[in-house]
Amino acid sequence: MKLPRRVVYSVLAALVFLSLLLRYPRTAHEVGVDSFFIHNLATNIVNDGYAEWILNPLSWFGWYPLSYPSGGPFLIASFSSMSSLAIEPAILLLSLTFGTLGILTSFVMAREFRDDDLFSLGVAFIYAFAPRYLAFTLWTASMRSLFMVLLPVFIWVVIRTYREPKMTDFALVTLFFLILAATHRLAALLAVVMIAFVVAILLLIALRILRLRFPKIVLASPYRRVSPYLALGCFAGVAGIMFLGTDVLAEYSTGELLSGTSLHIQMFNFGVSLTRSVGLSLLFALVGVFVLVRSRNKSLREPFLLISFLGLTPTLFLRQYTGFYILPFIALLAGFMFVAAEGMRRPRFRKAVIITMLAASLGFSAAVLEYEIQNTTFLPEATYGTSIYLRTYAPERNLITNDGLLGIRVASFSASRILPVGGAGTTFQSPELLAYRFFTRAEVEANTVRVPLQDLTLESDSPWIASTIQAEADWVDIMQGPFDSQGSAMARYDPAFYLENEHLAGFFFAYGNRYPSEFASSVHDSAYKLYDGDAETLWYVAAPRSD
Repeated sequence: MKLPRRVVYSVLAALVFLSLLLRYPRTAHEVGVDSFFIHNLATNIVNDGYAEWILNPLSWFGWYPLSYPSGGPFLIASFSSMSSLAIEPAILLLSLTFGTLGILTSFVMAREFRDDDLFSLGVAFIYAFAPRYLAFTLWTASMRSLFMVLLPVFIWVVIRTYREPKMTDFALVTLFFLILAATHRLAALLAVVMIAFVVAILLLIALRILRLRFPKIVLASPYRRVSPYLALGCFAGVAGIMFLGTDVLAEYSTGELLSGTSLHIQMFNFGVSLTRSVGLSLLFALVGVFVLVRSRNKSLREPFLLISFLGLTPTLFLRQYTGFYILPFIALLAGFMFVAAEGMRRPRFRKAVIITMLAASLGFSAAVLEYEIQNTTFLPEATYGTSIYLRTYAPERNLITNDGLLGIRVASFSASRILPVGGAGTTFQSPELLAYRFFTRAEVEANTVRVPLQDLTLESDSPWIASTIQAEADWVDIMQGPFDSQGSAMARYDPAFYLENEHLAGFFFAYGNRYPSEFASSVHDSAYKLYDGDAETLWYVAAPRSD
């Protein structure tokens, strides 16, 4: 359906306004877990003027030990410096911008698939207001948001290279792949999209050959009537084999509603998990597949869409990431529901169906967003006050905590050097180890070894690892000994302060478990208490107390 240009612009403007309205901050500070990690790296870039963890070009993409995809931290740091804003308000403005850009990039992607204004606007609506997209374009520095903004552009450029194969288009494919790779490690899955692109081209060539060699069969009316159903059956069969023939469902044995290893429980958890990410568009996409295979005058776009979806099916075991890379394909398939609505003869009924689809999708997404907000971690005011105290009276000092999430939150605003690194993940190798100068470039390069090829998986961070660096074990070693010990870990990290989560007094917390801490007990007995907040206590541990 073609709409007047002013109508298209007006609808896009309304979507932008609605996007900004839904993303109005509900908290006084940024939310999420990854956000504080990225915030910390951006703060390091602003303070030092460069990134300590960029040891070679592979470090930009997180493919080298003690590195991380650095597009996000550099973007935030650059925007903060150019706008003269602190890191936190810069993150807020970027999040609002990403929410708006997602509408535009998904609209452009949809127009490349089908020159239909209703289809394109529907895809933009479904994509930009999917629960996962809404949740990760709130006030957060997680670069999964930027990945979702740019992924539709990559898909658009890939299709464009087939329609207009120019050197500039091939250069754009390479450019956007590198940008996405510098944004998040999920860019590795783009190889599946490129393979699907090649397979779709081969299928089209094979179909043309069949039409030339066997026109009486392929172009005959009986075959043309049954071919859409054959294609639909093949799609369903291959999807079922790839889905059930892999270990995808094993990742969905545990859910918030049901748990178990039976097939119906795993399928239920899978459906709930995916719907929580992509919203009701999952249901629309099931109908969209049927509409797509029955559509006429198919080109490369339709088989590319279906093959890409099939190719990504075995990767759905990446449960916490599926909503980020599968969403464009779900949104495009769901968009064909609008194509089906266009074929309805009664205008009033057609409008009622479209409005019902949009209202149900938006209402469901808004409900899931509220649930996500209620269950998302955010920075308490008490912790923010502790951060300001450290930034004012002890800036850039070494700090050890008994709770990784508390530490990364405080470090983001105080510029303190913390252990454990990696925030709530308490990772053993993190770019923070270089940013805080706990390790040197020479130490990393001297201990870098290649990971055996058979040990590499989709969840591997890098094909190399620094074999002797284990910051998590160092943290545990410190927490299980007295604070005035002279061990090698204490000498390397040299903590001046101990920040304790009072809810974990005498313990340290990792991976959902509490462990008794001799370090904490000795601090309580022999160290100076400097700051006693509502939820945290700060102790001076650089030297023992002499009474």
